Amino acid sequence: MVDARHPEVLVDLDRPPPQRPTPDPGARLRVGWERARAARVPIGAVVLAALVGALAGGFAVHHWQRQQQKAEAATIVSISAQLLDSSAAGGSSDGINASLVANLTLVNLGPLPIWVEAVEAKRDGLEFRNTAPEAMLRPGFRTVAVWITYACTRGGISTDPLPVRMRIRTSDGAIRDVETTVEIGGSQWPLIIGNMCRTEQQG
Repeated sequence: MVDARHPEVLVDLDRPPPQRPTPDPGARLRVGWERARAARVPIGAVVLAALVGALAGGFAVHHWQRQQQKAEAATIVSISAQLLDSSAAGGSSDGINASLVANLTLVNLGPLPIWVEAVEAKRDGLEFRNTAPEAMLRPGFRTVAVWITYACTRGGISTDPLPVRMRIRTSDGAIRDVETTVEIGGSQWPLIIGNMCRTEQQG
């Protein structure tokens, strides 16, 4: 007897189960696009703003790096000096002191120009000083005139390398004191000074 209140459910075993609808992979993209169009989102403006921001950021970083490199280069000071014999001229002596003007070749080994404001050396009666108030020295070499004075009462000039101090102004406006040496051994100018001292004393 079948209970009318709880009817039995008959299942047809010969009928295949119903298939679920296959989701459309592009449906979500279309829905998103339709929503963007409905909201009137300026897609091109967003992309353009992103590109402009990226370019501006890259330019700022590049500019900062160049400024850093320039600042670092301005702090580099490397210089060497050599006194030339062939240009020694204009000497005089009073028997107490002998002096002459000679050319000092300076070599700027740094990447930027520098300004040589002073050249000084002093040892055992021998003195160097620059004749001009300032000389600009680009990367490479330049010859500047120096005034050499020697006390004749000291006898012969030492052939040891002479320490030379230079006051340098760099491209960033900073003042730096730089030391180098000038070779004396084998040079002719000490002999010239010695001869001037003896000649005046004998006269």
